[in-house]
Amino acid sequence: MANNKDFEKDFKLPDTKALSEAYTEYLDSVTFGGKPIGEEKKKPEAVSTAKVDETEKSSTVHDEIVEKIVRKNKALSHSIWTDEPVLKPKKSVWLNTDDDNEEALKKVEKKAEKVENSQSVQKAQEKNAEEKASDNEVIIPFSKEKNHINGTKKEISVAVSADGTVKKLPNKKNFVLKIPDSYYREYDAAAQDKGPVIAGKRVEIIDKRSPEKKPENAQKPSRVEATINVRVPVQKEQEPVRKAEKKAEPKSEPKPDPVEKEESDAKAEEAYRKGIEKAKKRREEREKAKKNNIHELEFNVINSVVCLLIVFGVFAALLVMKRESGFIQSENRNLATFPKFSLSSYFDGDFTSGITEYFTDTVPNREKLKSFCSDFTNMLGIKLNDTVITGDFKTVEKEELDQDKIAKTTTVTAFTGSRTTTADTKTTDTSTTTKKSTESEKVVDVPDNLDDGQWEGDVIVSGKGENVRAMGAYYGTFENGDKYANTINKWKADLGDSVNVYNMSIPTSAAYYMPNNLKDAVSDQKDNIDNIAAGLNGIINTDVYDALAEHTKEYIYSRTDHHWQPLGAYYAAQVFADQSGIDFPDLDTYDKWEIDGFVGTMYAYSNYNSELKKYPDKFIYYKPDNNDDLTVKYYDTEFKNPVESTLFFDYAEGVNCYSAILNVDQEIAEIDTGVDNGRVLVVFKDSFGNALIPFFTHGFSKIYVCDFRYFDINAIDFCKEVGCTDLLFAISLTSCSTPSKVDCLNNIRIQ
Repeated sequence: MANNKDFEKDFKLPDTKALSEAYTEYLDSVTFGGKPIGEEKKKPEAVSTAKVDETEKSSTVHDEIVEKIVRKNKALSHSIWTDEPVLKPKKSVWLNTDDDNEEALKKVEKKAEKVENSQSVQKAQEKNAEEKASDNEVIIPFSKEKNHINGTKKEISVAVSADGTVKKLPNKKNFVLKIPDSYYREYDAAAQDKGPVIAGKRVEIIDKRSPEKKPENAQKPSRVEATINVRVPVQKEQEPVRKAEKKAEPKSEPKPDPVEKEESDAKAEEAYRKGIEKAKKRREEREKAKKNNIHELEFNVINSVVCLLIVFGVFAALLVMKRESGFIQSENRNLATFPKFSLSSYFDGDFTSGITEYFTDTVPNREKLKSFCSDFTNMLGIKLNDTVITGDFKTVEKEELDQDKIAKTTTVTAFTGSRTTTADTKTTDTSTTTKKSTESEKVVDVPDNLDDGQWEGDVIVSGKGENVRAMGAYYGTFENGDKYANTINKWKADLGDSVNVYNMSIPTSAAYYMPNNLKDAVSDQKDNIDNIAAGLNGIINTDVYDALAEHTKEYIYSRTDHHWQPLGAYYAAQVFADQSGIDFPDLDTYDKWEIDGFVGTMYAYSNYNSELKKYPDKFIYYKPDNNDDLTVKYYDTEFKNPVESTLFFDYAEGVNCYSAILNVDQEIAEIDTGVDNGRVLVVFKDSFGNALIPFFTHGFSKIYVCDFRYFDINAIDFCKEVGCTDLLFAISLTSCSTPSKVDCLNNIRIQ
C-alpha cells in the first residue's frame, strides 16, 4: 500500500457538497427500492429488459471474477501437506474475505476483553456516565448484511436494478471502502462533524482504514459492497444489542473529574519528582562511594610510603647522627660506652649485650626526646587539679601513735665537757686497721646500689610556673621506724656513755608541701618521727620538724630536687647546736653563693616533667667565715689514701649542684677546723647530711663525715679510733623508713 500522501492525491474531492451527493447516491443503491430509509417509496420507473439483462450479466461476471481471485489466493497461500498458510496473503484494498472479517472481529473482541480486564475499576464509572448521558450512542456496523432499524443482524445479499427491482444474490465478499479521516480535517474541518442523515439521525463516519495508496492501474468493479460504521442512537431497552456491540468496539474512556485529574497529576508529578531525587541521590552516593574508595586507596598508599620513609629515615639517622656520650647531668651518671671486642666476651654474650646497651643508652638528642616522652606519658598518669602523679600511686592507712610509749620517752642531755679522746694520741698513719666487732649478729645482704637514685615511692608534681614542685610520696610505717630506732640503740650500747649520740630524722619536702587532697593518702611524717623518738634509748632526738615548719615560706627545699636547700639545713643545724652546746654563728656571718639553672634529681624521677625544666631551681649555699682556715682531707671508703682538698666545689653544675658541698658521697671526709675544744663529731649520713656540715665548723675541733651506704669498715671501731665524742645520725626520714638502708646501717656496725 502506498504512503498517505499518495493516497490523498488519488482521493481528493473538491468540497464536502460533492462528497455528500456521492454518499447519498451510494445509500440509494444499498437501500430497499433505491430510496433512503424512512422516506415514502416511489414507484420505480420502467426499465427496458435489455437494460436489466445487462445488469444481471455484469453482476454474474463480477461474481465469477471475485470467486476466481479468492480461489487463487487460497491456492497460493496454503500447503498441500498442512492447513496452515505458507505465506501470509496480501490483503486487497478492494476485496476482503469473510475469514478476514471474522479474524478482525476476534482481534477487536480480544482487545476489548483485555482492556475490560485491566480497567475493571473504571467499568462502573463508564456505566454511570453512559446512563447519565442525554444522547446515548453506540457504534454499530452499517451494511447490506444488517438491518439497522431494529438492531438485529440479518444476512441480506441482493442486487437492485435501476427500476427498483430487488434480486436475491448469493453471499458476496465484503468490499471495505476506507477513507482516511485526515482527508476531512485537511480540506473541510466542518465536514468532519457532519454526516448524512439516516432514519432521522445524523450519521458520523469513522475511518478505520490505514492510509494506503490505491494502485493506479486498478479498475473499478461494476458493483461493490461496502461496510460503513455509523453512529446511531440506541434505546435503553436494547441492552442486549448494546452489550454485543461493546465487545466488537472498545469502550472510550470516560472523561476524568477535573479535581481528581488535578490531584492525580499532582501525585504523578510528586512521584516523578521523588523518583528523580532518589535516582539523583543514588547516583551521588555511588559517586561518593567511588571517590571514597579512591581516596582510601590513595591514603593507604601514602600512609604506607610515609611509614616506610619514617622507619628507614630513623634507622639511617640513628646510624649517622652523633650519639650522646660521657656524663649526663639529668641522670647524674655516665652513659654507656661501646664494648671492646674479645673472643671470650663474644661467646659469652657480653659483647653483643654491650652493643645493645650502648645504642640504647646513647640515642642522639636524648634530652629532647626525654622531654617529648615526658609530655606524652604525663597524659597517662593521674591528674588531680594541678597535681600530676607519676607511678602507681597508692594510699596507706593512718597509724595511731602509742601515747603510753611516748610518755615513757626520757630526755637525754649531751655532755659538753672536755674529754681525753683517742684523737689526741692518733697518729697520722691512717692505714691502721680497725678491729671488727665480735658480736654474734650477722651481716644482712642489701642491694648494691642504695643511692637516692633508687627513689622510694611515687613522684608528685604540683603547682604551676615558678611554684611548680616535685616531691616523693612517703609511705613510712611505725614498724620500720621501730627497726631504725632499735638499730641506732645498738650503736649507743656499743659506744657507751662516753659518746653523745644524736638522731636527726630529716623530713622531706612532702611533709610541708603535699597538696591537701593527698595528705591523707600518704603517711604522716611527723607521727613517724615521734614514733622513732619514742623508741630511742639513751639517744638525743634532734627533732627539726617544727623548726622547719616555721620557715616553709622561705626557700628551705628545692622544687626540682629531692634534697633540701642549705637554708633549711641551717635551721635544722641550729636545733642540733642548741642540744650539743656548740657555738653557732648567725647566717649573716656566712658568704652566700648561688648556682642558677639547677634542675635536680626530681626532674628525672618525674619522667622528665617539662614544667620542672622550664622553671629550674637556684642552688644557694653558705660558706663560713673560717672557711680559709679549714683543712679538709678525703679518704676512700676504707679510710685510706687521703687526699687534701676543700669543703666546697664551686664548679658543680646541673643535677650535681647539691654536690657543691663535700663533692661525692663515696668518700670519708676529715675536716680540721682549728677550734680547740677537744670535741670530735662523727656524722653518719645519707646525702641530706652534706648541707649541715658547714654550719658545724665553729663547734668542733674535728669533723668526720661518713656516708653509711658506702662505708667498708667497722663503724664502732672507727668511732673509737678517731676519738668520737659526739655521733650524729643525719639521715632523711625516707632512709630511716627503708628496711634495706636500716639493714645497711646495722651492717657497718658489725662488719
